[in-house]
Order: sequence, then structure tokens, then C-alpha cells
Amino acid sequence: MEIVWSGHSCFTVRGKETTLVFDPCPPEVGCASRWGSPQAVLISHSHPGHSFTSALTGTPRIFCGPGEYEVGGAFITGIGAYHDTEQGAERGKNTVYVVEMEGLTLCHVGDLGHALTTSTLRDFGKVDILFVPVGDVSTLSVAEARTLTRALQPRYVLPMHYRTETSRPDLEPLDTFVAAMGIPQAEVRPKLLVTATNLPLNMQVVALPCDSRAG
Repeated sequence: MEIVWSGHSCFTVRGKETTLVFDPCPPEVGCASRWGSPQAVLISHSHPGHSFTSALTGTPRIFCGPGEYEVGGAFITGIGAYHDTEQGAERGKNTVYVVEMEGLTLCHVGDLGHALTTSTLRDFGKVDILFVPVGDVSTLSVAEARTLTRALQPRYVLPMHYRTETSRPDLEPLDTFVAAMGIPQAEVRPKLLVTATNLPLNMQVVALPCDSRAG
């Protein structure tokens, strides 16, 4: 499995049979303007920075809400949540996606804006790869992102929704989350290549550069 980041909360996950795109963003927010022809697109909420589907080609299935779905061997569960601490009254709803694919479990929490209950976390099961917002604004606080990460104990943590050259300037930089996690620095890789048999023994925070060649 190959995972690349296109900025903001957008990731492309390429498996042997299936390609998924999470939260496609416009180029002025991220860095890619195309993602080729994925089999499925998973949108956490309909805000413009997370639902830019006009650059997609082909006929991908587009999911934007809770439910259970299957695409090419990827089993997808959308779990209802909120973009704020007021049950959506301020910024609306948000969908957390848990994907079982090629023996791995991925969890993309979108713009989750509140702490999750213990029972909800238990429903996630064992998470191998966590995509978590760490910019502190309009989503989890840095402390809440750290708490969620430590509760799930994934093998890989892929930070998203933090300050970059193209993001909104009020977001916290990645270093703030890294310091909160008590680690010297994130490991920088051009892409994450992972299989069910090569997972690290201990949790790793991996920073992926924005890949403009996502398509």
C-alpha cells in the first residue's frame, strides 16, 4: 500500500486493487489539482477544502456520510461525528472513516471537532494508520489530537490539517503536535509504503511532503 499527501486533509491510498482519496482539496489549499481515477472518494464533510471533486476523472464512488460500504476489497465504515463541541451547531457534521484494506486498518477522522467516547473508540478496533488533524483550529485541539492518538495507539500517525505555505496561517505548525507527543521530530518520508507484515513495533509519527503529482 502506498500513501501520499496532497495537503490539508487530503490523502491518496493506493492498494493492489483499489485507490481511495480522502477529503480532496483545491490546489490553493493543498498542492495537487488532480487525483486520477480512484475507485472511491471519502469526504468527511462538505466544506470546500474537503470536497473538491471537480478534478477527479473516471466514475469513482463518492461517500459523504455514515454507513458501511465495500469497494474493491476495501471495507469502509463511516461513523457520524461533529465538526465542533456543540453537536454540529457551529460547524456542522463530520464523518470519521475506518477502512479495512489489505490486512490494515486505516482511520481518517476528517475535521473531528470533539473528543470521542470510549465506546466509539472501541468500535474502531485496532487502528494501524491514523490520519489526525493537528493544527488546533476548527478541529481537535493539539492536546485532544494527542489524547486521541495515544488512545488508539496506531503504528503510524500521519498528521494533517496543519500550517503549510498554502494553508490558512492561523493553524499550528506540525512542530507543536510533535512537541506535545514528546518526540524529537517527525520522520519525513516522500510517501508511506506499508504492508500488514512490515508495521513498526512502536508508534511512528510520519510527515509526508505535499505531493503535487497525486494523480
